Amino acid sequence: MDSSSGFGANGAPYEYAVGEAKSATLTAKKAALITAYVLWGVLFFAIGAFTRLLVPVLALVPLSIWIFVFFTWRYTQVEYEYSFFSGKLTVVRILGGRTRRTLLEVTIRDLASVFPYTDENVQKAERFGAEVTWFAASGMEASDLYVALWQDKERDKKCMLCFNANEKAIRIMRYYNISAFAK
Repeated sequence: MDSSSGFGANGAPYEYAVGEAKSATLTAKKAALITAYVLWGVLFFAIGAFTRLLVPVLALVPLSIWIFVFFTWRYTQVEYEYSFFSGKLTVVRILGGRTRRTLLEVTIRDLASVFPYTDENVQKAERFGAEVTWFAASGMEASDLYVALWQDKERDKKCMLCFNANEKAIRIMRYYNISAFAK
């Protein structure tokens, strides 16, 4: 590997993460969850009042709301982590800083095309006709939004990934597959 690629001769890993950008959808999701938490407390209060077990049921309200928040609020804190190691791109979705799930792993040499997501390039992605699409980016308005297109040989499907790419990530991807950027 040459020194211009930006990473070591041993193929040292490079990874970075991006968080979901503030948007109207994210704000609506948070507002809906807060409303659900309040309604959950009101529901418990109403059950306690109607069953004449107000004090024991009220004791459960804080615990039940805490459990409800613990399992649902993480969906409002989404991050995507991109890892480049030995010619592979791995995309991981992180919820609430705790739950990690690998969305995909693709060999960079298998990518047919990689390009910035701009108005001119949208039609190129549409013409490709991807059957499977992953959106793993901070938002559609991001200035560093890129699209990767490839044919998944295992599933025999055309795939598309929308992701945020910084300068170093682009250098690494070009090193492994310069032809994907030429199209």
